[in-house]
Amino acid sequence: MTYLYLLAGEKIELAESELKGFLESQSLDEKPERNGKLCETDAEPGQLKRLALTHEVSQKKTEIPNEDLEDFSPESKPESSFAVRSENLSGEENRKDPEKILGEKFSGEDNTVDLENPETVIKAYILDEKIIIGHLVQDIDRGLFEKRKNQNRPFSSPVSMDPVLARVLVNLSGIKPGKHLLDPFCGTGGILIEAGLCGIGVCGTDMKEEMVEGCRENLEEYGIISHDIRKNNASQALEIFDTEFSAIVTDLPYGKSSKTTESAVEDFLELIENFDSRSVFIYNEQEIGEYSSDFRVYVHKNLTRHIFIV
Repeated sequence: MTYLYLLAGEKIELAESELKGFLESQSLDEKPERNGKLCETDAEPGQLKRLALTHEVSQKKTEIPNEDLEDFSPESKPESSFAVRSENLSGEENRKDPEKILGEKFSGEDNTVDLENPETVIKAYILDEKIIIGHLVQDIDRGLFEKRKNQNRPFSSPVSMDPVLARVLVNLSGIKPGKHLLDPFCGTGGILIEAGLCGIGVCGTDMKEEMVEGCRENLEEYGIISHDIRKNNASQALEIFDTEFSAIVTDLPYGKSSKTTESAVEDFLELIENFDSRSVFIYNEQEIGEYSSDFRVYVHKNLTRHIFIV
C-alpha cells in the first residue's frame, strides 16, 4: 500500500528531510519519492502524528491522467458517509471542478455525501499531468503545537524554540521510540517535550538551576514523567548519565556575551566529537567548527537559524 504525504510548502526541502528521518525512526529503510509538495512511500509507518511539517497522510488508491477525470470509474465506493477534497498542486487554475465530478463518481446506494463530518475523506491531489486519488488516514493537527508554545507552559523564558521546529529537529535525528535523547542545553525543555511526546526517553543538562527546575516542571505538565534533568556543564553530559544515547539534539546558546557563547560552543563540539550516533543542532551561524549547516530557517528579519545534522 502506497502512502501519500502532503508536505508543508513553506520549507519543502526541510519537510522532506524530516519525513526521511521519521521513516528511519520507524525502522523503515525507504526514501520517499517527491513530486512537488507530495511524497510517496510504499511503507506504512506508525506514529504519523509525530510529523511536524506534513499536513496530512493518505493511502493511495489510484491515479489517472488529468484529461481522463470525467471518464474515471472507481473500482469501489465508500459504504458510509464521505466527502471529496482536492488539493491543487499543479500551480495552474482548475478548469474543472474535481470535487463535484469525483463526488458524483463515488456516490452510490450505500453511501451519502457529508461535507461537514464524513466517515471517509477521499483526497484528490492534482499534479501537472495526473490526479492521484487516496483516502485520508491522518490529518495532522499542527494547532496542537500552538498549545505547547513557550507562553503556554508553566515555566517560560524569553528565548525558547517553537515547538514545530523542536519536533522537526527530533525527527531529523531519526531516533526510535524507546531510545534515549540528550539535550545538553535543555533550557525550558522545548526539545525534550517534543521528544518525550514521541515516546523517547529524555535527559538534559543546563548550567542554571532555575532552568533545570523549570524544565522538569514543563515536562511533567505534558505527562512526561520519566526524565533526568541535571545541572551540569555540556562537555560532561555524556559522562554523568548512566544511559546509552541514540541522539543528541539541542539549540546552541546565542545572543549572550561572546565569551559565554564561545565557551558553550567549544564544550558542545568537544561533546559530539566523542559521540558515535547522530547529532542535530541549531545555531545562528552557517558554519561552526568543521561543520556547515544543512538547512536555513528564517525566524525574523534580524535572525536566521541554521540546522546542522552530524
